[in-house]
Amino acid sequence: MTLPSIRRAACVGLALLGACRPGHPPLHTAAGLAQGTTYSLQWSGGPADTDEVARAAGTELDRLDALLSNYRTDSTLERFNAMHTMEPLELPAELVTLLKLAKEIHAASNGCFDPTVRPLVQLWGFDGETPSVPDAAAVTQVLARVGLDNLEILDAEHVRKRVPELAIDMSSIGQGYSAERLGRVLETYGIDHYLAEIGGEIFARGTKPGDQAWRVGVEDPVGGAGRALRLPSEPGTAVMTSGTYRHFFEAEGRRYSHIIDPRTGAPVNHSLLEVTVIAHDGAKAGAWGTALLCLGPEAAATVAEHERVAALFAVGTGKDAAEQRRSPAIATDWPGLMN
Repeated sequence: MTLPSIRRAACVGLALLGACRPGHPPLHTAAGLAQGTTYSLQWSGGPADTDEVARAAGTELDRLDALLSNYRTDSTLERFNAMHTMEPLELPAELVTLLKLAKEIHAASNGCFDPTVRPLVQLWGFDGETPSVPDAAAVTQVLARVGLDNLEILDAEHVRKRVPELAIDMSSIGQGYSAERLGRVLETYGIDHYLAEIGGEIFARGTKPGDQAWRVGVEDPVGGAGRALRLPSEPGTAVMTSGTYRHFFEAEGRRYSHIIDPRTGAPVNHSLLEVTVIAHDGAKAGAWGTALLCLGPEAAATVAEHERVAALFAVGTGKDAAEQRRSPAIATDWPGLMN
């Protein structure tokens, strides 16, 4: 699923992990390129053949790319996008499950999360190297083909388009889902202590060698110290960050973020700079990160509280200044996270 960095703000970085202490199991590592970005794995335990584990992880990333890529014409998703029909279409159950999740978050976010935004991403040029402001009439025309309500889920393996040209972009879900899938691959080898990262999106379980919690750092969008998160050991934790401040272009003195509001057809224009979502589900965390960032500071806070989403917000308060906020679920559902 070749995802250029312009679609997601990879703002979560690994904290310093430290060297293994004598007497503790070694920390194995693997890294590479996938989905238009980098990935890395860290784990302890498991089989002696670490190359076998690394190969299995690479195989899973290749499988996901063939399923969800918008940059491969032969991917399952792009073949679906190319079918301009209103007849029932068969899809893998795995993809339909992700689309069901997208519909749930679409409804809960007042339509702000919408993977059918792909034609707008293309219109604004955010899928290429030279984004630009499109004609207002073109935006209106494309908006007629956008809207997740135009996708009907018939059963576990069949969907139907209500607009023949409907096209899906799963990047907001895809990297979070991929990070979790990497972790689940490790678990098939009996590995219960790991940290999987792709494009800055993280899924972790267990602890580091020495029974130390995995710690990750969330970047400050205005260059401050950022925030460190201490992850619980079970059952697995996703940390996904989206931001408006890294990937943008400027035209006639105005900045245009790559985050497009599917309800207006234009990039968001508000003071919410960054959202980090913490959850036990990688796909859900990724989707909510994009949804809340689209909503803006006030609406995002209201929706996160209502939906019990654990989220950290960075809200711009002026030039090179941001206020750090958090949803109530951070304290109630994730005790010790900020320690």
